[in-house]
Amino acid sequence: MAANRQQGAYLTEFLVAFTTFPAGLVLLTSASRGIGILLTIVGLGMLVHSSIGFYRIKKLEFPGEP
Repeated sequence: MAANRQQGAYLTEFLVAFTTFPAGLVLLTSASRGIGILLTIVGLGMLVHSSIGFYRIKKLEFPGEP
């Protein structure tokens, strides 16, 4: 699925964040709101970080194009 190590790391981070963010949203509606807020913020931060990482390494796929 990933062509190099960087893509694999960002893909793994994205999958973990894609699970963590909705889990935090679900916990916001339950009695443990504190952990829900924490998981939501961490998951959202990881989604943003992995998206930025994917954008940065996009240039590795087509080195001849600008």
